[in-house]
Amino acid sequence: MTNEKSVSSSLEHLPVHLRHIYSSNSSAEGRLRAWLQMEKNWDNEWQEGDWGLSILPFVELESAFPDEPQPYIVFTFAVQMAHCNRIGTLHGGCIATLFDLLTSMVLLTVNEKPGHWQRLGVTRALNCNYLRPAKAGDQCRVECAIVHVGRNLSLLKGTLRRVQDNLVLATCEHHKVNTDTIAGKL
Repeated sequence: MTNEKSVSSSLEHLPVHLRHIYSSNSSAEGRLRAWLQMEKNWDNEWQEGDWGLSILPFVELESAFPDEPQPYIVFTFAVQMAHCNRIGTLHGGCIATLFDLLTSMVLLTVNEKPGHWQRLGVTRALNCNYLRPAKAGDQCRVECAIVHVGRNLSLLKGTLRRVQDNLVLATCEHHKVNTDTIAGKL
């Protein structure tokens, strides 16, 4: 009972929708699946401008490796025509959004402590390199890893590959700022 009380009091700084993720999922993979499901089911006043709502229904968690020296996770993504540009290839903005959302989720593998990346932070810089096209119908794999995570800043990396031939289609370097401490001061 005491442990349950200390867990709930350590989550008081989080919004209600995030408390559930941390209180009922002790494993990194459990938190990843719960966060992904929450994003897919998100229903609020921000829904109209949420790019993720057109992407996340086509994303699945393939595997998670939270205990590696540089934790990483792998997602699959099914490219839809709605994700493509006028020439029929995966839109660069869609790729950037995919990287922004999914590389952020790798922080769920290291954020068990209160105030340590539980809100997943905000993007400071997102550098994408587009190497090859993907088209509607392609199955892709998105590999997301932590390069460095500190108290206030993190550096994440992402690689988008086509499943069929394992070719790298795009890469990203994602710099983030932790907002947990800022939110506590508001």
